[in-house]
Amino acid sequence: MKSYLLIPLFFLYLGCTSPPLPVFPTTEGICPKSDLFVLSQPEIDVQTGNDLVGIYCKANITPIGFEWEISLVFRDEIHPSTWKDFFYRIYRRIRYGRNYDIESFLVRLEPDGKTFQLDLKNVYSGDQIFQEDPVVHKDRILSSSLLENRNSLPILYVNTWNHMFGEKDNNPELSKQEIQISEFRFGSRSQLDGYFGTY
Repeated sequence: MKSYLLIPLFFLYLGCTSPPLPVFPTTEGICPKSDLFVLSQPEIDVQTGNDLVGIYCKANITPIGFEWEISLVFRDEIHPSTWKDFFYRIYRRIRYGRNYDIESFLVRLEPDGKTFQLDLKNVYSGDQIFQEDPVVHKDRILSSSLLENRNSLPILYVNTWNHMFGEKDNNPELSKQEIQISEFRFGSRSQLDGYFGTY
């Protein structure tokens, strides 16, 4: 490959910065402040620039009760391999127009108001570990009773570098940073996708 052909790729790589996080007009569907769960993320993921920077939520009423659509926004999604990350970053810039990694799932509240189900469609880790490559996006519905607890709050583990979640810690050898998920910005995943797609 001619070296001059790499120049546009290099500038695309350098120019892959994300726009500011949006603030959407508040309408119906606001999620109230609620001590929902604790997110446990490997410290190495945070230290490399993949920290959690925003939590969006849109509440919906369904035929079976209340459902919250939660979108966790991580600052980035840096691949553990430097050379793979270079090309992965270019792909993400073209595909998503952002560095942010946005992972969304549903929380279905039980009638008791204390327990819930997590619908981790396309964001469930299974047994995969942090350095897994490639990572398979799995599906799973978890009852909050299946999650470990910390100070009476269920824990959701970030198990892979691209932020797939699970009910157990697949990386016990890695130090963790824990974040209590309780306050939300208003917004749905479709609003977030629309904002970044038109930015």
